[in-house]
Amino acid sequence: MTDVKDRMELLFLYETKDCNPNGDPLEENRPRTDPDTGVALVTDVRIKRTIRDYLFYVKEKDILIRDTYDEKGFLRDGKGRAQSLEEVANITEKDALPQAVEKAQDAILKNFIDARLFGSTLPITPPSERKKQKDKQKQSAITITGPVQFCGFSRSLHKVNPMFIQGTAAFASDPGVSLQKTLREDFILPYALIATYGVVNEVSANTTWLTEEDVDLMLEGLWQGTASLTSRSKIGHTPLFLMRIRYKGQKQIGNLAGKLKLHTSLEDTKIRDVSEYTIDISTLHEALNKNKDNIKEINVYENGIKFTLNGKTGTFTELIEMDIKISKLW
Repeated sequence: MTDVKDRMELLFLYETKDCNPNGDPLEENRPRTDPDTGVALVTDVRIKRTIRDYLFYVKEKDILIRDTYDEKGFLRDGKGRAQSLEEVANITEKDALPQAVEKAQDAILKNFIDARLFGSTLPITPPSERKKQKDKQKQSAITITGPVQFCGFSRSLHKVNPMFIQGTAAFASDPGVSLQKTLREDFILPYALIATYGVVNEVSANTTWLTEEDVDLMLEGLWQGTASLTSRSKIGHTPLFLMRIRYKGQKQIGNLAGKLKLHTSLEDTKIRDVSEYTIDISTLHEALNKNKDNIKEINVYENGIKFTLNGKTGTFTELIEMDIKISKLW
């Protein structure tokens, strides 16, 4: 496996139809929106959850941040997951706090791909310290800075109009009791084209032992995991475009999602399909050309979305004009 040596930037576009891309639990699980601009919002936590679930359920990778239960049926947090590792369980009273932290961190990075990708912060109290203070335990936190980070909020490239819908739900309370019916209430977005921006930092990658294989799996999880969102509130997600820019040295353009502009003949809130708009990449193309001497290569994957550049419409690879290697991700 090859360690990550290059800075990378990611741009991911996906559509959501008749679903809730990211509900806000403090607002009755309504789709998150920006009250000032009217665009849809998706947190980086939701993006990482999509990747984690794909890596765990499909690729069978062990994941630190996921729901697990102890032998008594109680939910375990990330600390509980870490303590289940043999290397962590073998920390003894002879291990001072710094040694215990180092052992625990090494075990976490060795076993959990999401820790190598996204980092983690976990408290740790070795046995030697637990005995000293029963009431006020001396603790230290394992703080792992994740080399892969997505912007705090991914945004739709157009205004959205959340809808409140009701449906009938039926259930039987007891055997022999007549069927009772209630109203089911949901909040959805009829349509949203969401742009996600991310960075892979090669300096932080050094400290988490991140490999190129890990990054490839993460990109697969971003694409295939999004396509695999099939819960009732999430079905309707389709990945449309993914780009990775690999740089020479510590260079990056920044805010790739902000360099796109959606063009449509419809009102923003009336968009319902990818065929009803194009994405202007003029600003992005200008930024890529300006930084072409710092770019090693560009990898893309496209799925039916159309772009415009200099009055022409086509795929990204058809329109882009650069003396840089552009190849498919897969």
